[in-house]
Order: sequence, then structure tokens, then C-alpha cells
Amino acid sequence: MPADRDELQKRLAAAQHADTTRGLNFNTLFVLVREQLGEDVTRAIDSTGKGSRIDFFSYPVQEYLQVAWTAADRLEGKFGGVDGVWRELGRRTVTGFLNSTLGRALFAMAGHDPRRVLSAGPSGYRGAVSYGERKVEWLGEKHARMTFKHDFMPAVFHEAVILTAMQQTEAKSPKVKTSEKGFLDVEYDISWE
Repeated sequence: MPADRDELQKRLAAAQHADTTRGLNFNTLFVLVREQLGEDVTRAIDSTGKGSRIDFFSYPVQEYLQVAWTAADRLEGKFGGVDGVWRELGRRTVTGFLNSTLGRALFAMAGHDPRRVLSAGPSGYRGAVSYGERKVEWLGEKHARMTFKHDFMPAVFHEAVILTAMQQTEAKSPKVKTSEKGFLDVEYDISWE
């Protein structure tokens, strides 16, 4: 079933001109499409026709959302539906971020300590996007809640981002449970052994 266009329109309407995302996020999406569907499709889903952006430049999130929704429609058959596309994109977003200068620096400071990695999460997001608010609340030694406010990507995308980041740490059997609190507002309950 194609990505929900009504949901996309609501997200586009909520975005302001100052809401931007880094080219690295576009490029992660373009690489996924290129690997699965080829260069022609990658260029076709991009309004600029290039199928690439400059990693550290900022671009309107509205443009990214339109490309992401179009890509999800094209990729859903490869990943068992739109949610599967968002999960794969979330996973790849983390691996791409970890290979970036900012990502390497954040993980170098945090090491493989899951608490430090989660605590650094809001800073990592601030380096990647201009919009939204994210915070971490500790509920126990191996239990945290991340709250996202005014974030444009689907909750399942961020669930995959968090889980993939936790899998890069010393956390054993990390789990992420999602609770949508309102339009563009989500809480993620994170625990591990």
C-alpha cells in the first residue's frame, strides 16, 4: 500500500521555511533507491533530477519529505511495505551518520556506552536537522525515554534509528517501544539487558 499522501500533506503544511535537513540524509535515501532500483529511478524521484546533495549543506525538509514519500512508494515491494522502507531508511541513516565526521566524533566521545550514546542523541539530531526538540529522560540504569516533538519523519523511522544506534553499543538485546503522543510528537521507551 503506497505511503499515505494525506499524512505527507499534513507534514508538509506543518513545516516552516527554516526547517531543514542535511544533504547527508538525502544522500542516504538516494543510495538506498539507487541500490534497489537503479540510477534512472533515483534521478526521477529527485525534483532536481540529480539524485544527490552536498552532505553538509542544509535543504528544506519539505523537499526531503516529498522525495522520501515518493521513494517509499517505489521501494515498498522490496521491503514488505512502507513501514519496511522507513525501517531500512532509519537503519541506513544511522550507519551513514556513523560514517560522517560528526557521527564519528559523537561516537568517539560516547564510546560503546549505551547511556552515553543515548544522551548524545539529541546533539546528533541537532547536527542533522534544524527542526524539532528531542530529549532523553532516564527511568533506570538500562531504561530511558526519548521524547521527540515536532519531528517530520514517521515514528517507525526513528524507532529503527534508535535501535540501530543501540546495536552499535555494548547494550545487550536492546528494545524500543513507540508511543505516539500527538501529531509529530512521539515517545520512545528504550531498554536493554
